[in-house]
Amino acid sequence: MLFVVALLFGVSLAQRPSNLTICDYYALSLYGTNTNATQLKLMQSIVSLAYAGGANLPNIPPDLTGIFNPGTFNGTPVDLQAWFNGSKESTNLNGAPVATDWLDGGVLAPLEAFLTGQTATVNINNSTNQ
Repeated sequence: MLFVVALLFGVSLAQRPSNLTICDYYALSLYGTNTNATQLKLMQSIVSLAYAGGANLPNIPPDLTGIFNPGTFNGTPVDLQAWFNGSKESTNLNGAPVATDWLDGGVLAPLEAFLTGQTATVNINNSTNQ
């Protein structure tokens, strides 16, 4: 998980060859091979950490709360979950604002299970909005 933090915080200033994309470089660097599977794992790691935060992970700064958790920005409390949990009309459907629960698939549970190594991939049920 430390590699995800490195990516997000710009700590990884390694010189990648100009002929490799970022995904190619980090999939190879972090997983020893550059395949569709390792690139998927890289993307799932980045997205999961960005949305779920790193509260249950070692070596993650406590202010990396993730989009779905309350946090602060420049000392101001921020909680974006209402934009995703159906309590605000934040979705456009047929030209009208509607409330949609985009987190009906377990909210953080599938993301945290992946980040902590309990699952090998992010497992979200296809019957959810999530």
